[in-house]
Amino acid sequence: MDTQDLKGQVAAITGGAQGIGHAIARCLQDRGATVWLLDIDGPAAEKAAAGLGNKARGCAADVTDEASLTAARDRIMERDGRIDILVNNAGVYPAGTLREITPETWDKVFAINCKGVFLASRVFMEPMIAASYGRMVSIVTVDAYIPKPNMPHYAASKAAVLSLVKTFAQELGPHGIMVNGVSPGPIATERAKSEGWLAKHIPHIPLGRAGEPEDIAEVVAFLASPANRFVTGETVIASGGITMV
Repeated sequence: MDTQDLKGQVAAITGGAQGIGHAIARCLQDRGATVWLLDIDGPAAEKAAAGLGNKARGCAADVTDEASLTAARDRIMERDGRIDILVNNAGVYPAGTLREITPETWDKVFAINCKGVFLASRVFMEPMIAASYGRMVSIVTVDAYIPKPNMPHYAASKAAVLSLVKTFAQELGPHGIMVNGVSPGPIATERAKSEGWLAKHIPHIPLGRAGEPEDIAEVVAFLASPANRFVTGETVIASGGITMV
């Protein structure tokens, strides 16, 4: 048996309609899980799920709204009867310097990137606690560890998620729930490629290339699987080595 076999398990991925979230959904589905792609754009989530196959579902969910997340959780439980995995992937990263960022933009970034992790974790922990089993993985970023003058709000919000991972791991560990994070380096998502900023980072990556969304999905798949029996409260840096230089 594959040590990362997820047959029979059910996973919810926020921000699952595109990019890294969509790659994670595909990876977990390939290992046997039923995957729910949660996204503020419900039709986009449903379209992305339809492209993955009959073990994928799309569902509208706003990670800044606890009632919306609760409705999504209840829909999953009604249809599939369990939730084993939560991947907190939804996030925004608008550029802006200290002079340029408005208080409204700051609040929006923290609402989605940080508060969204708090709310989704709180809502989805309930069926996991009832089952005495669960895996939560939050997508962070290497920018949580280094200065980011053009996106201080983004970096700060993700640094806060590092703290939530540790605290939630300690609180939920006694219930059989493991909580971890993954910090990607530069990843060649469609948005990143369209914005054209990847090239400037590649010379600083020891592996000589940007990561692919699937590279992050593979790390998430291990942390979210029964094969992970003793890793909790940690955030894995998957950056091609860029944080070493």
